[in-house]
Amino acid sequence: MGEGGSLSRRGFLRVGGAVAVGGALHGCGSEPETSTGETTADEPVVEARIQRQRVLGRTGFEVSDLAIGGAFNEAAVVRYALDRGVNYIDTAESYGNGDSERKIGEALPHFDRKGVFVTTKLAIEDKDTEESIVERFGACQERLKTDYVDALFMHSVSDVQQVGNQAFHAAVARLRADGRVRFSGVSSHGARGRPGDSMETVLCAAAEDGRFDVMLLSYNFLNHEEGDRVLAACKANSVGTTAMKTSPAPLKVDPFDPDNPSGDYVDSMKRLQERGLSREDAIARIQQWVSRTEEESARARPFADKHGATTDDELRSSALKWVLANPDVHTVCLSLPDFDSVDRFVPLSGSSMDRAAAEFVEDFRLAHSGLYCRHGCTACAAACPHGVPVSTVMRYATYFHHQRKEKLAMQKYARLGGCDGSLCLTCSAPCTGACPHRFPIQAGMVRAHSMLALA
Repeated sequence: MGEGGSLSRRGFLRVGGAVAVGGALHGCGSEPETSTGETTADEPVVEARIQRQRVLGRTGFEVSDLAIGGAFNEAAVVRYALDRGVNYIDTAESYGNGDSERKIGEALPHFDRKGVFVTTKLAIEDKDTEESIVERFGACQERLKTDYVDALFMHSVSDVQQVGNQAFHAAVARLRADGRVRFSGVSSHGARGRPGDSMETVLCAAAEDGRFDVMLLSYNFLNHEEGDRVLAACKANSVGTTAMKTSPAPLKVDPFDPDNPSGDYVDSMKRLQERGLSREDAIARIQQWVSRTEEESARARPFADKHGATTDDELRSSALKWVLANPDVHTVCLSLPDFDSVDRFVPLSGSSMDRAAAEFVEDFRLAHSGLYCRHGCTACAAACPHGVPVSTVMRYATYFHHQRKEKLAMQKYARLGGCDGSLCLTCSAPCTGACPHRFPIQAGMVRAHSMLALA
């Protein structure tokens, strides 16, 4: 522990994360407990800590089985997670236009830098040169306030040819020689539509390439076949593995009352009528979209009856246990933007699949498979006359609805430049039936567009 030492959550809240106080409360061997009520000033606060570490491939770093990434509400949250034993941080140049890196940079001076594995990512384009990449990384490094970054990633690669990008590899070699980067990494969500290559194609090629030491892949119990093959390639080549998108996010479609439309349906009605449809035709179109989800929603009813009303956090917990049970996943990268998130998920470190979690996961698989659009899947791409990247749009909808990253999701959606769910509003939907998992594509895209469109 560097200057500042350990802060309980109560201590963080009292001082606003600005001033540190002494002494760690508990060692790594303490039992994972959480407080369920208010405490007085004299009561000790018992906080869960990371319970398991795994070796991150050939980096040799003993990484906590839970990692943090994405956006953070404040630097104190990063400190709070690190103080609980999390020692892997994932960020990127693009997260909050550098704000994520800045908050990490505020937190790092309070800890032993050698005990934290910090990664950042750059989206690489054909126009990039060795010099431009080194310059951009320099800005990342300045925001992170660190002499070195443990791994520099090529961000969200969807073209296997990019794996061999010479400018990136030359920049990494130069930065490693200068002691500013220790390892090289790559992440992939798979193709963003067509053309594009699958996550498996990209990351297996990267594992075989030999120049990448760590990778970040999508992996969950409803979308693991490609990931299993990637993990096998990484294991064979001693590549460190980090999992993301570990909780499948089912499509949620509310009931539609044509006499009293509410929520997203108001917006859809307006957009359809602006495109020349009468009110009656607009209602008929929406009823058609909703009806296409009824069969899949019916499959989910026995799940709800058996398990009761479940929250996204309950799903994330069981899904996380499923991933943690796989020893070939070295760490799981979670979006933990606030204190509550850290308190909810750090206690799951070191956990295994108990009978209840296994039953929950299997029942969810049977009930909700058709309501989840798999990240990076392009099975329906050939059926779309407009080339809309369906799984990419639905990933942005997940950011918006399930991860509460509304601004980020809308910004990314806007960058699609109109090749988005707006094209599905009046489409005859030749994609119907194209999803091998029965996902109701048009209904999902219209729902996503209502959430994500700026106007």
